[in-house]
Amino acid sequence: MDELSSLESIRKRPAMYIGGMDIRGLHHLLDELLDNSIDQFLANQATSVSVNVSGSMLEFTDDGPGLPFDEPGPHSESLAEYYLTQIRLHSPTADGHAPHIHLDGSGCGLRIVTALTDTCEVSSSRNDVIWRQSFSKGLKVGPPQMIAQPGNRGTTFRLTIDRDLFSDDWCQQRVDQRLVDAAYLLPGLKVESPSLRFCTSRGLADLAAKIAKEKRSPNAHRVWWFNESTDDIQIQAAIAGTGSDTDWRAFANGGTSMEGGTHLAALKRVVKSCGLRPASALIHIIMHNPRFAGPTRSKLDAPEIRTQLIDALMPSLKAFASSQGDTA
Repeated sequence: MDELSSLESIRKRPAMYIGGMDIRGLHHLLDELLDNSIDQFLANQATSVSVNVSGSMLEFTDDGPGLPFDEPGPHSESLAEYYLTQIRLHSPTADGHAPHIHLDGSGCGLRIVTALTDTCEVSSSRNDVIWRQSFSKGLKVGPPQMIAQPGNRGTTFRLTIDRDLFSDDWCQQRVDQRLVDAAYLLPGLKVESPSLRFCTSRGLADLAAKIAKEKRSPNAHRVWWFNESTDDIQIQAAIAGTGSDTDWRAFANGGTSMEGGTHLAALKRVVKSCGLRPASALIHIIMHNPRFAGPTRSKLDAPEIRTQLIDALMPSLKAFASSQGDTA
């Protein structure tokens, strides 16, 4: 599929790519930008993201290594322009990197952002040169330009809403919530907006304690946190408080596992074996090749890692239970 035919397909049936034409679909464009920056965070190439919205305008900035405007693409364009103008059909990422995060839905890459906005201006600092290129309704306005040197590290997207497609405006409250959710899932990620500055070094541990406190658990401060990598899986899990009605939550590669799956089943097995009844219990795993039970990615289906997860979590949670005077 060439550039123009892919653009025609996206703009003719945008809901197929972003899930709908309501405010959630609009904010899917933000998710695509955030997913890209989080991948850089996981690769230790970025530390922070900042988002500012005003009416029809959204400005998104990260401190990553910049887009490769200085590298040739497969055709005559730069590699950065290729990423911004081509949709991925056979690969979850443009450059094949793994693991890859999807905060919401399946993700279609930066091409969706340029195709479904009225204007999209990209400024990116790379190797002490700032590059800038603009797009309108998916078509480039001109070639990339070097506008200054040296430049600060990072990339900024300035988007305006295409009123032929969306009637809603960006919502700062929704933006802030998405940023906070991402920070809880990725300890150490700094997120910022005009109304928010947030980072947590203990990720799901802080979220578990917050949920337990909201549930008025008498032991909301009592938190177990596991955050380690084993083989090709990153595992983060936490429990907090006590209560007869546990709030179970599971996430896989940044997405919410509404129907649970292998990782949640493993956590439940470990918690039960340790004789605990927490007020909240959370798990997030990041895999190189996660498999899901359906197209909505709402249930992780990876039975081969169940034993691996149990073996990783059990000793730590047993030690926690013993230290708290509980019986395993």
